[in-house]
Amino acid sequence: MVDLHTHSKYSFDADQQPAEIAGMAEAAAAAGVDTLAVTDHYDLFRRAAPIRCDLTAIARDIRAARPQFAGQVDLLFGVELGEPHANPAQAEALLAAYPFDVVIGSLHAMPNDLDLYDHDYDHLDCDALLRDYFAEVVRMEQYGGFDVLAHLDYPLRVMKRPGNHPSFDNFMEHILPVLREAVARGYTIECNAATLFSWMERPGPDRWILEEYRRLGGERVSFGSDAHRAADIGRGAAVYRDYLRALGFDHLTVFRGRKAEAYPL
Repeated sequence: MVDLHTHSKYSFDADQQPAEIAGMAEAAAAAGVDTLAVTDHYDLFRRAAPIRCDLTAIARDIRAARPQFAGQVDLLFGVELGEPHANPAQAEALLAAYPFDVVIGSLHAMPNDLDLYDHDYDHLDCDALLRDYFAEVVRMEQYGGFDVLAHLDYPLRVMKRPGNHPSFDNFMEHILPVLREAVARGYTIECNAATLFSWMERPGPDRWILEEYRRLGGERVSFGSDAHRAADIGRGAAVYRDYLRALGFDHLTVFRGRKAEAYPL
């Protein structure tokens, strides 16, 4: 199995038991994950200072661990690049500086540089925020610089409040442009296991979103545990394998040297 979205001790939000990269590879082997991408956070903003990770140290640790796990786990060097379109100059310099296997594009923060996690949803028009979110995802897709579109359903995980169960059900007209851009530009849609282990307790993106993506011609999907500790690597992989097979997908997309490859489901 492939896990294309994980975090080591180098991410700013690492677990209280931060994961060494060699320990991540060991956990992957134990979990039946034979292809593992380390994709620590590197977030860019319009006005705020970037949230960085030590990519040089990550690349060094991956190189050091590869011989030990040869034939067991294929360790890939990646990054979760937040909001690359928010600061194109910094994004371009970063992408030119490192030999990434895979770049995950994520939208955590809105144009005010505030992470969706930190919004005051008790005093917001949540529907308006979701419309703005999808429009911002499209702007990020149009800028580019990444291979995998991360956790499209991230807002749903963080918007829930007592009496409020957010949903994308009434947002098809706003999600369609996201899916069309993904198909046109060849982005891979990520299935992120954090959704399964959130309050939603189901795989995501929602079935109807992936069905529409396929109808539009989309074929590229990836699986990411979004593990922030070694023990969670590969978590939910079997559920997502069955989920994607039932939707008609027969392979995951992985990247080496930022070139897409098919990995049979």
